[in-house]
Amino acid sequence: MIPEIRKMMMKARFEKDSFKSNLLSTLIAEAVMVGKNDGNRETTEAEVTAVVKKFLKGVNENIKLLEELGKDKTGAIREKEILESLLPAQLSEEELQEIVSDIVNDLPERSPKMMGKVMSQLKKDHDGRYDAKKASEIVKKYLLND
Repeated sequence: MIPEIRKMMMKARFEKDSFKSNLLSTLIAEAVMVGKNDGNRETTEAEVTAVVKKFLKGVNENIKLLEELGKDKTGAIREKEILESLLPAQLSEEELQEIVSDIVNDLPERSPKMMGKVMSQLKKDHDGRYDAKKASEIVKKYLLND
C-alpha cells in the first residue's frame, strides 16, 4: 500500500498539488515508522490502513470543531476525501453477515465463548474492511440465535 501512496504523492507533486503531496508525505512517514519501530521491518497493509484511519479520525474531529467555531472547513473536507480514497473497500453489512455465517458454520460448537475465535478469523481474513462494532453485533447474533 505504501508504494501506491508514494505514486499518488509523486503525481500530486508533479501536478503541483502541495496540499495533497504534503498530506501523503506525512502519512507515508508515519506509516513507515510503524514497521521501523517494530523490529525495523516493512509496515503491513493492515498497519497502513490503521494509520490512515487514525489520520481520518483526527480530520473528523477537526471538521466537527471547525463547524462548532463557524470556520471554513474546506481544507479539512478535502483532506478527509483524500484519506478515504486510500482505505480499502468496506464490506457491506450483507457481505459481513455472509462471511460471519460461513465462519460460524465451520465452528465445532456455537456458543458465546467462540466469539474470540470468530472475530480473530474475521480480522485475519478481512482486517480493515469492516466496522468492528457492527461485526461484533453480527457475530453475537449468529452465535446466540443459530
